[in-house]
Amino acid sequence: MTTKTVFYSVTGRSRMVAEGAAVTLNAPLFCLIDRFTAQPAGWKHAAKRAVRGFDLGILNTLGVSFDRGDRVVFVFPYWNGDVVPAVSGFVRSIGLTGVTVFLVMTRRWNGGDELIAQLEDDIVRQGGTIGGVFSLRTLWRVRQRLRSLGSRVGQQIAREAQGAPYSLQELLEDAIEDEVEAGARYQQLVEMTPNRRLKATFSALAVGEAAHAQELQRLHRAYAGVVYEPHRAAIASLKPEQIPDVTALLQGLSVVMEAEQKAFMGYRAIAARYPSQPDVVRQMLTLARSDFQHYRDARGMYNMLSRHRSKR
Repeated sequence: MTTKTVFYSVTGRSRMVAEGAAVTLNAPLFCLIDRFTAQPAGWKHAAKRAVRGFDLGILNTLGVSFDRGDRVVFVFPYWNGDVVPAVSGFVRSIGLTGVTVFLVMTRRWNGGDELIAQLEDDIVRQGGTIGGVFSLRTLWRVRQRLRSLGSRVGQQIAREAQGAPYSLQELLEDAIEDEVEAGARYQQLVEMTPNRRLKATFSALAVGEAAHAQELQRLHRAYAGVVYEPHRAAIASLKPEQIPDVTALLQGLSVVMEAEQKAFMGYRAIAARYPSQPDVVRQMLTLARSDFQHYRDARGMYNMLSRHRSKR
């Protein structure tokens, strides 16, 4: 697991910030280049040429890859618009699964929210996770001051915990597997009880889990472009002679209660982790509320059956 610094700079300001961060982090420095980076000019003229020319750019060192657990510090300019072709094109062309990306935007004045939002979305869709966003005002700052700004950003990044985060796509895949398994466990509970009321409740909960899996599939398809097929082994149905007693039913309920608790806590964690993706946040919070209600329903039935058994 390593930290790498990538920058795109036409006028040189982003380069100086990137150099300061790279030195502080002891991270190799890579330059993203296009046909405009070798033609220095005033920033307005350079920006217009680069946007109009729409050159997607390449790294100065070809063959560089970003592996799971890596951290990438990406330094780039804001040109009073939501498009910097070389920057957007580069992000959309690389694999970032399990990679944490820190965005460092250099700007003259204010603004840049649209560009940041676009890059965050692209990074998440490429499998990456946003580790942090920094917006630096560079107008009237001398070279040494720009490197100092980069160094301070590097110090903040260095304090962030390292690890190999799962991508949004992988988290959604795990959630689909869990929902399918929970639905199968509810179906098994239907088979385990002769009580019609309990059967109806367990069946309704199983239908709810299936609906959750479908919503997760829709979200996964939006971010990964494919439908995810669950791979976890299915839970076998029970035969009539295998129908257990109330104690086994309580054990089964205990298992689904733990699964529901894990689910709604997991959805809340995903929502907190991807604030830049409003559709993800909205769907995760909706699923969290639904699974929390499932948990309460299962706990209520568990308590009722426990009291019934103690009176026997």
